Amino acid sequence: MKVFIVAGEPSGDYIGSTLIEEIKQLAPDTEFYGVGGNLMEAAGLKILFGVDQLSIIGIFEVITKIFRVGRLMSKTIDAIKEFDPDVIVTIDSSGFTHRVAKKVKKLNLHAKIVHYVAPPVWAWRKERAKKMSQFLDELMTLLPFEPPIFQEYGLKSVFVGHPVIKDMGFNHPGRAKTIKFQKLYCRDIDTKKIVLLPGSRPSEIEHHLPILQNVVQKLVDRYDKVVFFMPTIPSLKQELEEKTKNWISRPLVFDTKIDKMIAYFCSDMAIAASGTVTIELARVEIPSVVIYKTSFMTAMVVKSMLKTKFVCLLNILSDKLVVPELIQWNCTPKKIFEEACKIIDNQNHEVIEQKKAFRKIVKDLSVKDPLLAAREVLKMAEESLKPEEEKSEMKVVE
Repeated sequence: MKVFIVAGEPSGDYIGSTLIEEIKQLAPDTEFYGVGGNLMEAAGLKILFGVDQLSIIGIFEVITKIFRVGRLMSKTIDAIKEFDPDVIVTIDSSGFTHRVAKKVKKLNLHAKIVHYVAPPVWAWRKERAKKMSQFLDELMTLLPFEPPIFQEYGLKSVFVGHPVIKDMGFNHPGRAKTIKFQKLYCRDIDTKKIVLLPGSRPSEIEHHLPILQNVVQKLVDRYDKVVFFMPTIPSLKQELEEKTKNWISRPLVFDTKIDKMIAYFCSDMAIAASGTVTIELARVEIPSVVIYKTSFMTAMVVKSMLKTKFVCLLNILSDKLVVPELIQWNCTPKKIFEEACKIIDNQNHEVIEQKKAFRKIVKDLSVKDPLLAAREVLKMAEESLKPEEEKSEMKVVE
């Protein structure tokens, strides 16, 4: 079996790596090739080029890099033709992956095309659901309410659960490890421990780091003992260390999953950019403040199209304000600081309410079969092979 996978950013790299590991459990001899990151490569993907070359967000940010993206798209399509896969899996990053899927569909290859992670058509541009049915063979969604939206247009859609929820790596790392971690990095037992998650895309780091620097200043002024952790991906560790070296309290930057988990379970709260990481925070039950800021023009366009009351997925899934979300014009150091203090100082109310909501979200994003996504991909690969098998059988009969 040959599977070509295209992921466009670090969150897709994580999702792709879990998918590869699951497929290998069911079909160990499967060959994987495509676009991914360190995690997918470690899982067994032969890399065409890395996700760091595609990690772009924002309408106008994409326009400025359109020629580079075009070259990478052509390179991807040429690789697909040469590899001749049995199934093509595109993951999230619809601005790139959907364009690849459209072009591949026109080539009339035998491979089925499966997209993993539905774009939020329920938030804006619902007409995309109809268009997707024209170039995809199947859609695997992370949210339980999404399949009916796409099925309405004849696109086979399956809720396969969220990878973070079933990932055992998000379980508590053990008391011994957390105690050792706290002794190493925290001066006293009453030290306030705060996770900072600025995001992984270049534009997110550009917009969020200066704001977080000011928040850190305010928190240091407010609390006598406070330490900051900044989990990230390996490719960003050096950059983040360099950009935060002059902060009044330099955050400890970690780039391994185990260190991230220990930091999570040792911390009092998190300040996080809206995105997949908020599901991680719900999974490990860390009370949080969610932020997001992008360019002015991108923000204006998105605001004009947005159909939801909330931006943070945790609030959307709960249909109420579970975590404070400070977006764009509200994403200021003063407001973030004030919301963070509410959580730190009012543990009994803020923390209990958030954790209660988190447990329901985790339940809602779960499925009984942890290998469901892998089974769906292999099923589509088998379907793509049927016509060739039938032709072979006809020749034998003749």
